[in-house]
Amino acid sequence: MSQRSDARRNRAKILAAAEEIFAAESVSVPLQQVAERAQVGRGTLYRHFPDRHSLVAAVFEDRLAVLEQLVADRRDDPSVLLALLRDITAEQARMPGLFRLVFSEGPDHAQLEPLRRRAVGLLAGPLEWSRGAGVVRADLTVDDLLTIVSMVYGVVNGSLGPVSRVGAVGPAGRADAVAVSRAVDLVIDGLLPRP
Repeated sequence: MSQRSDARRNRAKILAAAEEIFAAESVSVPLQQVAERAQVGRGTLYRHFPDRHSLVAAVFEDRLAVLEQLVADRRDDPSVLLALLRDITAEQARMPGLFRLVFSEGPDHAQLEPLRRRAVGLLAGPLEWSRGAGVVRADLTVDDLLTIVSMVYGVVNGSLGPVSRVGAVGPAGRADAVAVSRAVDLVIDGLLPRP
């Protein structure tokens, strides 16, 4: 096996391990855990990803590519925005903290800025198409959609989830799938046009 293909294989193993650990725990786990899960040394991990932000950026870019493909596949569907929001919030629930970290970091982390622009741009087209088809409110903006993503983040992390229902908050304070789904349903109802 060539050195280049070995490096590609190690990079893929690191990304797969990071996704698994970020989903099971959080994006703030020690990177040593990622290296151990990938069965590579710390030096190999840091050669590919010199810091947490570069690793998070690579994982987020993979997730973003999946969402971009969803938009491309459903371009002619007037409800594409609603489908996109459901997938974004499902990703938030699956890997809490990923979106938040990408959007909350400042300009010191230059590798995240192009991803932020891509993510915001990803919302613009579906918003225009769904708004033009009358599927969502005419006054809905991209900023509103980003607010929705932030609101769902609160539910995902249990800070805004229902406290009266047993099981609403899961391990590490994260809301369970039922609470997240209910929150998304309520939010989407608010996006629909009013008679």
